[in-house]
Amino acid sequence: MALACMAIILGLAHLLTAKPLDCEPLVPETIDNATMTKLLGKWFYIAGSSQHPRTLQEMELIKNAYFFLNPGSHQDKFLVTEVMRLKDDCVVNNSSYISVIRDNSTMILHGPNESSIAQLIKSSSEDTMTLYHIDGTHRGLSVSARAQNLSTEQLEEFKTQVACLGLKEEETFYTSAKDLCPMEEERDDKKHSIEVVEPTLG
Repeated sequence: MALACMAIILGLAHLLTAKPLDCEPLVPETIDNATMTKLLGKWFYIAGSSQHPRTLQEMELIKNAYFFLNPGSHQDKFLVTEVMRLKDDCVVNNSSYISVIRDNSTMILHGPNESSIAQLIKSSSEDTMTLYHIDGTHRGLSVSARAQNLSTEQLEEFKTQVACLGLKEEETFYTSAKDLCPMEEERDDKKHSIEVVEPTLG
């Protein structure tokens, strides 16, 4: 469960009957050294949409989440730290990393138990990270941002992309900016508990 956030940040049913008229194809973001640098730092996971049954179950559990992308051992690798509130529990995962394939704008999340693949998509804002997920025949879309909330324009862009992919409203989950878990590995039994997933990388 500790990998739920990034597995979602890094996973179609029938088309919607009322599809927006201004649908445009998702365009992969060019990943170069400048892009890699821009992606570094703290991101808040805002929303995700998917038709994968397991992913839907995981998204429903996530009240809020944020993560850090840090430089890895080579230029096409990020080390990942995730902090998530899953209902009343806080989970800190710092055992994952992302490998980047620049040719097709693909980001692969490597965790202790599973891997997830997503494509980085062009966004109208440098302060958002949009990822297109494919898991077998299932599609998904997620958005993260530098701030805890999206602007009206950013939110409308995400909603339009979700609708154009044929994803349904009941397949889309939004997080809350309230009661974020602390980054520090502290424990407050009155409010929540924190589970720390230790690194497994060498």
